[in-house]
Amino acid sequence: MPGSVVIMQLGYGVDVLGHLPWVTKAHCIYWGDLDTHGFAILNRARNYLPNLKSVLMDEETLHGYRDMWVEERNQHSAETLHKLTDSEQRVYQAIKRNSWGQNVRLEQERIAWDVAWKVLQEVI
Repeated sequence: MPGSVVIMQLGYGVDVLGHLPWVTKAHCIYWGDLDTHGFAILNRARNYLPNLKSVLMDEETLHGYRDMWVEERNQHSAETLHKLTDSEQRVYQAIKRNSWGQNVRLEQERIAWDVAWKVLQEVI
């Protein structure tokens, strides 16, 4: 996608975004694992990018790939992540409470690339 920059695999190292002044002016999206740590990283990244939009981190995506779920070894400790949107918070809370299964985790790379590509094109 012309004019786009991809920053990958930062994990909890998203604090580096605070050292990139140009990124605060960019239209940024976040696509992480659908698990408690993926949401915690999104929450942390919003310290630097308050308008950061998540994609493919919703209940519909999670349930659409149920056959690809794995178990998240250790859930993130926070009960609430205050920088999540209401819908993100609902998914985070459901995963924390094991509403859909024990320590549900959907790794982002398990989502079909043609599906991901279409969503990315729509939001960029």
